[in-house]
Amino acid sequence: MTHLPRPVRNLRPVRRALVGLLALGALAVAWPGGAFGTSSPSEQAQQLLERTRQAAATHDFSGLVTVTWRDGATVRKAQVEVTDAGGVVEARVNGDVVYDSGARTYVKDGNRWTGIAVDPAAGETPSAATHWKLTTSPGPEVAGRSTTQVVASRRDGTVAQRTAVDDATGLLLQREVLTKNGKVERALVFTELDLGATTTDVTAPAGLHAAQSSTITTVPDGYVAPSTLGDATLVTRAKQSDGVLLWYSDGLFSTSVFEQRGTLDWTALPDGGTDTSMRGTTMRRYSEPSGTVLVWERDGVVYTCVSDAPADVFDASVTALTAPERSSLERIADFVLGPFGWN
Repeated sequence: MTHLPRPVRNLRPVRRALVGLLALGALAVAWPGGAFGTSSPSEQAQQLLERTRQAAATHDFSGLVTVTWRDGATVRKAQVEVTDAGGVVEARVNGDVVYDSGARTYVKDGNRWTGIAVDPAAGETPSAATHWKLTTSPGPEVAGRSTTQVVASRRDGTVAQRTAVDDATGLLLQREVLTKNGKVERALVFTELDLGATTTDVTAPAGLHAAQSSTITTVPDGYVAPSTLGDATLVTRAKQSDGVLLWYSDGLFSTSVFEQRGTLDWTALPDGGTDTSMRGTTMRRYSEPSGTVLVWERDGVVYTCVSDAPADVFDASVTALTAPERSSLERIADFVLGPFGWN
């Protein structure tokens, strides 16, 4: 009997939600002037990034966000209307609606409401400065407001992300994620921003309940939970009713991994994806406004991975989930012979 995991079956509404959630990730609280003191430039950049993660906790506002992303050779665009009132955020795009109240996120796809689980908070997110070179400089004017730009570079010096933070409020007004060759892979930018009390009543729907997650310290037999995916560290393990959810972060980008036992029905996956292969494992790849989605099956487990990292960073990280388990003898051989593997 073919079994299709919930994250794959519900990928279409989740894809809609990602557009709105991407906009939500651009909202942050004010930070006090002069808070940096004598911090180094890298520490100043890190502090700016940390403050932008406290999205929509303080300011009421409304705005218009333009989101662009590459889907193969095609550049796609969407306009997202965002309203924040009392910490509850509403995002609208193409008739679909997302409400986010912090602990719960609700998606209206057409006439149907869906409650989706939010990654549970547990563990400590690593510092972005550990794996990325962070610098700051005067940023571009965005929506008529002056900004400070934070640039995160790879070890080879190529830029992975550029963000523009509002000097007056600390709101993150623009974000660009770049490929290794300098092309913008995806971006968001506020084209309009009105601060202060909104006239819109932002009320999340009543009577809906997202799937409950419980944080766990180890995963059940049959699932895998590497401590790292590339430079990203495992922050959270959670048990859901139909599988295991893992959340990884390198301090700058995050990767969510949902694992569920079963057999993947490839014909039931949504349109728009492309087939690819990694270490002999066949995958379906979707390019979304907020990142890349990879779906595959291995050893009776279906994996759905979502990441906002550049494709090269994401692909390098998921190899830990696609590589077959190595025997104890092979691992001993790696340890003994590794120093001599010069070629």
